[in-house]
Amino acid sequence: MLGFIAGAYWAAREARRSGQNPSFIYDLTFYIILASIIGSRIFFVIEKWGEIFSRNPLKALAVWEGGLIFFGGVILAIPTAIYFIRKKGLNTWKVGDWIAPGFALGIAIGRIGCFFNGCCFGKPTNLPWGVIFSPESAAGAQFPGIPIHPTQLYESIGELIVFFVLLYLRGKKHREGFLLITFAVLGSLVRFIDDFFRYYEPGAYVLGPLTFNQLISVAIALTAVFLMARRR
Repeated sequence: MLGFIAGAYWAAREARRSGQNPSFIYDLTFYIILASIIGSRIFFVIEKWGEIFSRNPLKALAVWEGGLIFFGGVILAIPTAIYFIRKKGLNTWKVGDWIAPGFALGIAIGRIGCFFNGCCFGKPTNLPWGVIFSPESAAGAQFPGIPIHPTQLYESIGELIVFFVLLYLRGKKHREGFLLITFAVLGSLVRFIDDFFRYYEPGAYVLGPLTFNQLISVAIALTAVFLMARRR
């Protein structure tokens, strides 16, 4: 929630700087949160259907028990945001540039929450910054007493770097949508690299050493590059 609040605050600040009423951003944030939760849950249910939900489909509604997939939220939140922005008669690319740095900042904060929770964890490592998680957490239950990569913090640091890159580019002259597209490329790159250190069950690997999430990262990055080339 702190990640969403920080992202919304940043986007509202940018909207105000551009002469737009920032209350629009807070309305947009509400719909993005709703779409993110629904999309994240749908992707989790699809991934875990045979393992958990085929025997008890109603359990899919128990969101409070955990089980969300980040990219599922993104995939549903994007068309929801576009629809809302266009309904308000605003330029989608311009609003995207307001949102992009806040999106990176929000993910950076959100992944710290994942670290505290012990989810989205990494593989075993002998590196000096390897972390031993509490046995009550998912990470500690999977690797009890074993140091593992703090992949949550890797992604958090990576997204924070993306945030500052976008801040630097914000001061440069560019076409509307450039910050949003740049975020899509760099954010996907951060996730693609991070997934090599993150623990997944064997079923998550769909193309050699690549996970389903990494393929989505590649698809988002290539789409963004294509849009960037077109908008030039």
